[in-house]
Amino acid sequence: MKPHTSEPDMIQGGSGQDDAAAMARYEKRQQARVLSREKRKKQYRFIGWLLFAFAVLWGMGALIWSGYGALKTTAGREIAIMRLKGAIEDRNAAALQVMLRVTDETVPLNDQTLTPLFAYFDQHPEAYKMLDEEFARQSEGKQVYIKGLTSHPPVFTIHVFENRYVFEPALYFIHARVADSEATLVVNGVKVKEEETKDPFVKKIGPYLPGAYTVTAVHPDGKKKTARVELFGGARVREVDITK
Repeated sequence: MKPHTSEPDMIQGGSGQDDAAAMARYEKRQQARVLSREKRKKQYRFIGWLLFAFAVLWGMGALIWSGYGALKTTAGREIAIMRLKGAIEDRNAAALQVMLRVTDETVPLNDQTLTPLFAYFDQHPEAYKMLDEEFARQSEGKQVYIKGLTSHPPVFTIHVFENRYVFEPALYFIHARVADSEATLVVNGVKVKEEETKDPFVKKIGPYLPGAYTVTAVHPDGKKKTARVELFGGARVREVDITK
């Protein structure tokens, strides 16, 4: 096996002129290698800085986009709330029919069923502030409503449905206690169908949208007794005594 001989040693084995020319070529190649290594190092550094800058810009872009998305979501939510309160204040049933979402098919949204809601706000202007407080609690996650399980739901639960904000109103039931088990019930001037309970003197009616209602018990002898009930916040099931 031949011993390894470095390139300078090999160059020095020739004549003087050949050695000088070979040495010059060797030095030139060495310089080229050094320059090539330095160039690659600069390229690596440039690519590294480029990747770093891209990562920073991407992160900033993601933050900006995320911030924009959050701002857009918040703004859209606040606009929807303002429109809801405006429609109630203007007694605009047509606008509310678009904003409200009721999954119970037995509760239609029309002028008649929304009138109790308008009446309640007319009698209680402070109810607008109550809505703001409820929406704030929902936004902060302090009020979580599990449909069908929460006994004290918010008056309106705001959520996204088909890429827009909608408001799902609480639906209330009334347990009306009457003096005569044969009495019939009239709510806001309309005779309603009752559901029997274990107590023959307690009749279940509903569901109803939030609002102010009058419940009248009409006895077989024609006598009437009326009670007023406000369904706005609180328990989903209300006890009303119409015996007095």
